[in-house]
Amino acid sequence: MYYSSISIKSNKLFDYLTDLPYDTYNWTEHFGFDSVQLGLEWLEDEYALKAIHNIHPIKQMGVLKIPPFVNYNWHVDEFRQSCINMLISYDHISYCLFGKELNDYVTAITELKYKPYTYYLLNNQQLHTVINFDKPRYMFSLYFEEELEYKKLKQKLHPILT
Repeated sequence: MYYSSISIKSNKLFDYLTDLPYDTYNWTEHFGFDSVQLGLEWLEDEYALKAIHNIHPIKQMGVLKIPPFVNYNWHVDEFRQSCINMLISYDHISYCLFGKELNDYVTAITELKYKPYTYYLLNNQQLHTVINFDKPRYMFSLYFEEELEYKKLKQKLHPILT
């Protein structure tokens, strides 16, 4: 499997991140994305993050930005086994796709259709890509203190997955 949704919806962070004036931040490069780190105090204020952190501790989190008309190439993450993401920007067209190469010419795809206020556990060791169109794309993402393969982390987080 490529992803699972978290049953606990964002109670504060989604709205906070949606209203941020992103053009005023000093973005830093992070594996081809622009990124801004968020404070760990959100682990207390955001119910879903608190529940996740109590099950499998979170190390750091932030917002990733992809500029308009960019494809983040097909890849398997070098460092992250799995992660939690939440799409912030819904005012444009973008796609998160997982793929399985069928042969040298064809890749079967599965789209992750993000829903507002919803966190997703992603399998970063499966082939995936992001295609973004006319506006910047903003995504909440995090790192865990201990990397764990998707199947094992999914088992740990089972009580809060849908």
